Amino acid sequence: MKIKRFIITSLFLLFYISSIFPQSKQDKDAAVEIAMKAIKIMDEGKYNESIKLLEKSIKLDPERIDFPYEKAYAQYRKKDFKSAIKNLNNLTKHKDVNDRVFQLLGNCYDEMNNPDKAIKTYKKGLKKFPNSGKLFTELGILEYNRGNYNLAIEYWEKGIDVEPIYASNYYWLGKVFSYSEERIWSILYSEMFINLERNSIRTVEISKLLYDTYKESIIISSDSVGKISFSKANIIGFSKNKLQIPFPITFGLTMSVSLSTEMLNKKTEFSILLINNLRQSFIKNWYEQKRNKKYPNVIFDFQKQLKEKSFFESYNYWLFMKGDEIEFNKWKLKNQSKFNEFIDWFSNNPIEINNKNYFSRNKY
Repeated sequence: MKIKRFIITSLFLLFYISSIFPQSKQDKDAAVEIAMKAIKIMDEGKYNESIKLLEKSIKLDPERIDFPYEKAYAQYRKKDFKSAIKNLNNLTKHKDVNDRVFQLLGNCYDEMNNPDKAIKTYKKGLKKFPNSGKLFTELGILEYNRGNYNLAIEYWEKGIDVEPIYASNYYWLGKVFSYSEERIWSILYSEMFINLERNSIRTVEISKLLYDTYKESIIISSDSVGKISFSKANIIGFSKNKLQIPFPITFGLTMSVSLSTEMLNKKTEFSILLINNLRQSFIKNWYEQKRNKKYPNVIFDFQKQLKEKSFFESYNYWLFMKGDEIEFNKWKLKNQSKFNEFIDWFSNNPIEINNKNYFSRNKY
């Protein structure tokens, strides 16, 4: 009985002291250090050990939301979805709750084959965070997997509208449109994605996809005759007796003019060199013909900037490198200093995206 009473008294005393003296900076620093170690071993697949460490961090600094979130993420990765859901539901009431909590919670329900509950969770998150590109990404993935392709595209494009610097919506749109006849949107969404997420496994994937999409859209015959086919759009309209040429047709016409006989004779086989020559000529023609006035495009503006600084060739080889790594490496070997100069500039001068100038198909 004495031991039991002593324990109760000690716990009460500890609680009383902690209520007088807030969590020390030393404890908070220790909590962060332990959490960093937990995240590192989580990436190594040591989920149980990671969870135990994160529980220590939570005890040392119980006010923070990121420690219990990381614990739920470790549980998610070890496929203990029920435990993750329990913890994440608690975090939805946290004073510092963010959209990632609803994203992970919805993902847990989806993994448990409860897509309706997942959708409900994502939409609940959007009520609290209406400008979350992440939650629109997840809604799009879920609907795509259910076969609702148009709705998926709608969600991803809405995600770009509300959070244009979030890369994942461009990623999915680049992939989906590459399967369609409207490959124009694939190449533009893909290039946006690579600029926003420059160094990841997905970047490698989309670099190759971008190369392959150009290859599928540029048909070169044996007698050096070229044909451009990025879109099947062929409807030209009129408004107030004025000719209205849709963006895909304007883009295709400019590309076709840019694919000159001289360019084809230089390199009749498809290559990064051919793509570079085509894009160099396209940007020149697009702005000389002032098509940017009717169809402003942040990607083309960035390409023009690169061309003016003599970095466009290096950028094109960088952008399409995974389509033909042998060609890229041969070019890089001959142009190492030029490429290094481009990388130095590019590292400090990313494409500038904001809520007004971002690229989206819906703008056209």
